[in-house]
Amino acid sequence: MRLITTFVLFLLIWQVSAQTLPYQYGWPRSASGDWGLYSNSPTIADFDGDGVLNISVTKSFATPELFVWKANGAYQIGFPQAVPAGQLQNSGSIEITAAGDVDGDGKMELVFGDENGMLFIYKVNGQQLTGSPFFLGSQHESTTPALIDIDEDGKLDIVITSYYRDSPYNEAKLHVLRYTGSQFEYIPGFPIDMIYGGDSAPAAGDINNDGHNEIVYISGGRLADSTAASMHVVDKGGRPLDGWPMKITYTSAGAAPSLYDLDQDGDLEIIVKLNMTFGGINGIYAFDYTGNIFPNFPIPVYSGHYFASVAIGDMTGDSIPELAYGTVTAVDSGLAWAWKLDGTILPGFPQRIFATWVDGSVAIGDVSGDGKGDVIVPTSKGTIYAFTDSAQLVPGFPLIAEDVHVVIGFETSPTIADIDGDGDTEIFAGSLNRRVYGYDTPGIFNAEKSWLTYKGNAQRTGGQIRGYRPPVSAEETVDLVQEYSLEQNYPNPFNPSTVISFTLPKSVTTDLRIYNILGQEIAVLINNAEMTAGKHQVNFQAGNLPGGVYIYRLKAGMQALTGKMTLLK
Repeated sequence: MRLITTFVLFLLIWQVSAQTLPYQYGWPRSASGDWGLYSNSPTIADFDGDGVLNISVTKSFATPELFVWKANGAYQIGFPQAVPAGQLQNSGSIEITAAGDVDGDGKMELVFGDENGMLFIYKVNGQQLTGSPFFLGSQHESTTPALIDIDEDGKLDIVITSYYRDSPYNEAKLHVLRYTGSQFEYIPGFPIDMIYGGDSAPAAGDINNDGHNEIVYISGGRLADSTAASMHVVDKGGRPLDGWPMKITYTSAGAAPSLYDLDQDGDLEIIVKLNMTFGGINGIYAFDYTGNIFPNFPIPVYSGHYFASVAIGDMTGDSIPELAYGTVTAVDSGLAWAWKLDGTILPGFPQRIFATWVDGSVAIGDVSGDGKGDVIVPTSKGTIYAFTDSAQLVPGFPLIAEDVHVVIGFETSPTIADIDGDGDTEIFAGSLNRRVYGYDTPGIFNAEKSWLTYKGNAQRTGGQIRGYRPPVSAEETVDLVQEYSLEQNYPNPFNPSTVISFTLPKSVTTDLRIYNILGQEIAVLINNAEMTAGKHQVNFQAGNLPGGVYIYRLKAGMQALTGKMTLLK
């Protein structure tokens, strides 16, 4: 009887709250004339450097294409582009694009692989970069690449794994490629051979905080010949760090590692969902850069989507990250989970999503408007849920794909962004009904406290990037250990004055304004002024304002960060 009552209550909530959020202006857009958008995650970044974000997806099967739109839904000039016939079939390969400047011209390229051994690199004008496609190996499936500067020449390099697409996933390799100006070549020490591969995409970042980027990847295993799947961490020359590789299982993992500084000590932990067979358990593991298991891990949980990663973001508003993940349970009993770092489940979780599959990776970001991160969950039933830190369904959810095709599932990892620069959060996701959806939420966008997309960011590095910035030319120098940051004002709550602090990694045009909760501009503290690199503090006097909640918004170059403060009267 209790289960029946709960289900009836859910249906009533669904009827009252479902799909009351508006579409983002210009969306949804069609991205296919034949098959739906499968194994996808929209890539959102400022591809052409004009200060406005762009959106990209790939479409597979009969007529494979690469789509790029402007923020308002209009096509970027030069797109869509037909990918060479037969090269993007997606029988298992995950052709999600990564965006970053690989040729050093200050504009981003879109990089993705296919299931026939081809690595494609498209420029923002729709043309392939000279040297594209690059051949990875005959009939090789590939994973989603990570773009990061491994050889430290100021340009982003391409990190991708591939394997022979028939079982048992042999002839596998870790490829690391750089662009010479006319062609792609391997960085010394690469490629690295693996006995078997898998669908786990590589991650990359400065794991041990030594000023150099490392690569994290998982090689496949096979019980039939006692070959163990292993997790590897290698340096810029392909040499393993002390403590690695680590044997994990006899099967091939699909989840990509996530990278995040969980304890805020400057090192990046490696967080990954593993199905362990060597005396371990199925669950979410976190390792430090020496291979030691992080305190309170593993967190037991059963399996999710085959390439789903763990999302990390601040859900409770205390600047301490939480973990989120979606699991697959028949029949129609998939669940959304959220945990604290000590392994305890946030109150009210797990939450049922009334579908078998949480169909991809979840995202974390504020879509409710309370300034705290919510878990955004795609499903096989063509719905997207969002739950607060207290496991409440966010008003306006679930979002529902239109019934315009045979199937409507959101077989995608959603991407969140402030696409129109108004300070709130938009959600973008591709559906099996052949459309890309954009939804406008009342959430306050804060990139630093969110998990934005599959593998954490548009470069698909796996999470946090120290010194993350829009691409620059090879001649421009950047401090790699700094990043754009906007701190919580202090004191907060306050009366009548408070200090807002922020950090810039380079000299940049900066704007800082105050808004009320209705979005009306209240004060201009910095008006598009050129600010030097480093930490800055601005005093805000609010003696003439009524008590209440106010929003402060920093725009620095192409970055936009927001915070919330409370004035007491």
